[in-house]
Amino acid sequence: MAEREPVPPAGLAPRGREFWATAMATYELDAAETELLTEVCRALDEAEGLHAVVAAEGCTVAGSRGQVRAHPALAELRATRLVLGRLLGQLELPGEDGTSLPSPVQVRGRRAARQRWGARGTA
Repeated sequence: MAEREPVPPAGLAPRGREFWATAMATYELDAAETELLTEVCRALDEAEGLHAVVAAEGCTVAGSRGQVRAHPALAELRATRLVLGRLLGQLELPGEDGTSLPSPVQVRGRRAARQRWGARGTA
């Protein structure tokens, strides 16, 4: 019996559906990875929607006393991008060369190790 292609989760917008289709066509994901992919797709859609709000309304709004302040959607967009980065790090999709991209924790760890140990041996 042929395996059925997993159906994208309901409610995904075009960007999320596109990423879902590309990931499912490219990678073999287990159940846990599929759940992470679902959340990645939802975060992509959320970021797309927030970006559209900021593009339409501008980066600033009037505050309660008429002062200029940052649009609240900017903070939400920043938070969504951080979550997206973490989810993608957890998903660990391999790059084109077959190696997975390092997670933010791995990048920070490598940077700290270079700072700590890079100076040794140069004395």
